Amino acid sequence: MAKLTIFRFRGHVSREERFRQLFVEIYPRLVRYAIQLMGDREEAKDIVGEVMEEAWKCFDRLEAETQNAYFYTATRNTCLNRLKHLRVEQQHLDALREVTRMDVNTGYRQHEAQLRQAETIAYGLPEPTRTILRLCYWEKLTYRQVAERLEISPDTVKKHISKALRVLRNEMNGKEETNGTERG
Repeated sequence: MAKLTIFRFRGHVSREERFRQLFVEIYPRLVRYAIQLMGDREEAKDIVGEVMEEAWKCFDRLEAETQNAYFYTATRNTCLNRLKHLRVEQQHLDALREVTRMDVNTGYRQHEAQLRQAETIAYGLPEPTRTILRLCYWEKLTYRQVAERLEISPDTVKKHISKALRVLRNEMNGKEETNGTERG
């Protein structure tokens, strides 16, 4: 390993100059080391930047003989901490995806079951209520269009739709209807 050369200006080298020289010497090696651990150049640069920032805070306490060991150990530990953090984030994302997938599947199944139940109830409606419901809700015709097609008044269409929706609502909620009166 190369020794750090410190240039003296007028007999004194500033703390900043010593750190700058150390930075220039060790930064590229630490980035290569972090890339090996992380597999990502930008992530490695960020990590080494953090290590150098922390080193600056305690630079006066670092002994020249152990500086390289300090930097490599700090880089390794920061990489390991980042990898642990990334793994935890990935586990949270995986759990969120699983919960979302289950919610979507459950919601879809419930929705499909409700649609089948509504269709079954609708098919059990008496005529002309069943036909009027089909024309309004499945074929998307207006009350006026249904009235013209069946040659009845729009008010009669409205009355049959109200009846159909009441039966659907009551039966979907577990209530039965007999001749306009509810049983619960």
